[in-house]
Amino acid sequence: MLEAFVMLSGRLGRLAYFGYSLALGLVMAVLAAILILPMYHSPNAGGVLVVVLVLLGVLGFWGGLALTVKRLHDLNLSGWHYVWIGVLPAVLNGIARATQSLPVGVAALVLTLIFGLFLMFWPGTDGSNNYGYRP
Repeated sequence: MLEAFVMLSGRLGRLAYFGYSLALGLVMAVLAAILILPMYHSPNAGGVLVVVLVLLGVLGFWGGLALTVKRLHDLNLSGWHYVWIGVLPAVLNGIARATQSLPVGVAALVLTLIFGLFLMFWPGTDGSNNYGYRP
């Protein structure tokens, strides 16, 4: 199970992608609570809090990247498609924040929704494809 969040090779079907995504969110929330709550009343917890949040951010990003690359492999697409699936909405969101442009922000949100729904509901390749076999 841990390899689903670490390795970038292999394939992941729709239901497994959904389940592992939920599990990743739950694990990240529990880890955040375990690591951050004890520092709540500490007077100089700022530096430790930043380190914990960066660590959780890196772990969450890598886990989400691994799941998405596996899902793209199931669709017989290269994992490099994650670059435009993940980066394009992020860049648009950054532009929207910098320019205070609501239409660009809405476009970023719509693209994120479309990409998410595509990954969640588009059927993968049955049998073998360029990235392995899945029954």
